[in-house]
Amino acid sequence: MDSSKIKKFFRAFLNSYAGIFFISDPAFGAVLFLVSIINFNMGFAGFLCVLSAYLFARLLGLKETFLGLDFYIYNPLLVGLAIGYLFKLDPLTLIFLVSLGILTFLMTYSLSSIFSYYFKLPVLSIPFVIGSFVVYLASLRYSNLFVTSLYPHYPQWDFHFPMFLKGFFDSMGTILFSPYTFAGVIIFLALFFYSRILAFLAVIGYFGSTLVTALMTGSFEKAFGDISAFNYILISMAVGGVFLIPSPKSYFMALVASLIAVPVVESTKTFWQHFGIPVFALPFNTVTLLMVYTLGLVGYETLTKFYRGTPEKTLDYFLTVIKRFPFWGREISLPFTGEWTVWQSFHGKWTHKGIWQYAVDFVITDEEGKTFSGDGSSLSDYYAFQKPVLSPVRGRIVKVVSDLPDNPPGKADRENNLGNFIQILDERGFYVVIGHLSKDSVKVKPGDWVEKGKFLGLCGNSGYSPQPHIHIHVQLLPEIGAPTVPFSFAPFIKEDNVFVDNGVPEDNDRVKPIYPDKGLHERLNMLIDMVFKFKVFENGKKSGIFQAVIKMAPDGTFYMTDGKARLYFGISHGTFYCYNFEGSDSSYLKYIFLASPKVPLYFEKNLVWRDYLPMELIGKRFTKALFRFLASFNHNFYEIKGTYRVVDTLSFIGEVKFMNLKVLTETVIHERIGFSSISVSTKGNRIVLRRIEDEEIFVDSFDTNSYRNSSDRQFQS
Repeated sequence: MDSSKIKKFFRAFLNSYAGIFFISDPAFGAVLFLVSIINFNMGFAGFLCVLSAYLFARLLGLKETFLGLDFYIYNPLLVGLAIGYLFKLDPLTLIFLVSLGILTFLMTYSLSSIFSYYFKLPVLSIPFVIGSFVVYLASLRYSNLFVTSLYPHYPQWDFHFPMFLKGFFDSMGTILFSPYTFAGVIIFLALFFYSRILAFLAVIGYFGSTLVTALMTGSFEKAFGDISAFNYILISMAVGGVFLIPSPKSYFMALVASLIAVPVVESTKTFWQHFGIPVFALPFNTVTLLMVYTLGLVGYETLTKFYRGTPEKTLDYFLTVIKRFPFWGREISLPFTGEWTVWQSFHGKWTHKGIWQYAVDFVITDEEGKTFSGDGSSLSDYYAFQKPVLSPVRGRIVKVVSDLPDNPPGKADRENNLGNFIQILDERGFYVVIGHLSKDSVKVKPGDWVEKGKFLGLCGNSGYSPQPHIHIHVQLLPEIGAPTVPFSFAPFIKEDNVFVDNGVPEDNDRVKPIYPDKGLHERLNMLIDMVFKFKVFENGKKSGIFQAVIKMAPDGTFYMTDGKARLYFGISHGTFYCYNFEGSDSSYLKYIFLASPKVPLYFEKNLVWRDYLPMELIGKRFTKALFRFLASFNHNFYEIKGTYRVVDTLSFIGEVKFMNLKVLTETVIHERIGFSSISVSTKGNRIVLRRIEDEEIFVDSFDTNSYRNSSDRQFQS
């Protein structure tokens, strides 16, 4: 095994320690490893159990699978710690470790597949629970191995805290089979450093449930002395910070879940004490999985879809995504060319009520806001009359009505609400209905396939319509008159030259569709294995070389990496997006995100757009930690807003604001592909990335490890 593979294994091994506490960081895992190795017998047993599971996974050709997910590793790790806690290491114990390591991996691999396929649930530490029960039950028959009383488990000294604090820290330590105060203090401090939300949840879960236990049993000393209370800590952290987006509601659900676990813990102890077996994490797994499964069934609104390694990062990602990508999955184009005005939007002032509230009406207005010229007595006076109507989607024509007469201005047909209309079944599975078309103007028929932008007919005044306009809505059922559902338009330009990648215009908004520039699309469509080199200038002085390569994630998402971080990007709805940044703050990739989080594939001078950026890109560690924690109590606590404006055909400038911090950016798109230069300035500091022109952008491979030791300095914002 070469050095890179050994490093990968040890990184995954340390991540498995961190994964026990729902954190993805090998440095945090290293702290926990040092805590466990205080009892060398136990810590080394955990390592050997993981190693045996890993070697077996390699034998089966599942090496990358084993290293790719924390639960494949932390389940054998926990079983190994349990064996090391019970048995002193000797040749017989090694046989036990190897067999249980392999068994735990087999259980993890099998159960994770079953849970994921049938229940859409994680396996958590169920394999550890089963494996530990096997260890304890087998130990009743293996008297030669049972040597728990032959060596000390804890240091000779320890902290002396009040009963309630000692109980909390002992329970924290018990999660790593180190049920003494010193271990619990170290674990809690490390946990607090990496996640204030998890630390807070650990406190409310433990003390809420332990106080209830004390009241039920009549003994505070017994309740705070029971180290099986670690289950309450794990349940609270999992429910409130991992499987739910952190919020006051998630904190309440975490407390409820912990209280539910009180009788589960006591009943489990009563049952297993007949076999001399502790409860392990059975209550944690039982209550957490029941809560998560039920919340999933009811479609709970803030169930976590993508966990980012800590609750803080998950919350930041969630809040940013809500603001940046408010997509319903039913995005359509505007059904016309040129500039039109919204006469009625959702929840209209005349119609668009009740189950038909999601609809939009468009008219054409002049500079004075009038929809007609002259006295408006004739249909031909109306600017919208007989204007082309285009298909807003790709799909199949389902229904067409085209023979109803156009009403005179001010009159309406109450019997035929939509008048002449076209119904299109979008290829994504919903129906788009366009109404009030002019008589005999429809140029498609049922069964026709239409592409986005195809001519359908002319705007008219048929149906319940007092003046010519276009009505459009989306429904899930084929019957005309079915309830409408939310949808949005993407992309378009509002008045004042504001680009909107996706949204629903409001009443009286003037909007016009845009058509992406193929040239811009090609320039920003960076392909896999492309390599880009930049000279880095800090305050005018060259400070190094920055190099990034384009790679593709297993889910098909493209990302740019310099070996220290990843910047995920893509093109959708006529827009280039930087989706997400992961990795070291010292990576220059975050400046690309700051300067170009969203780029329209359509440029005209002074075009303006706005975006919301994640906290990950702004501020120092303490600032980010504080604001993320406070945001868990109020999701509107902070916003990082960016405003960008086109300067010329290939460049734009930006301004990012957060409290009293202002970041100025400038981006130049390369004439062939990618970015030519990126500039980010704040508080007298300026970073410029300038593309090295004479380099090949395609390579066969890229060694990211060679850039891990880069001397690039971090831009302190």
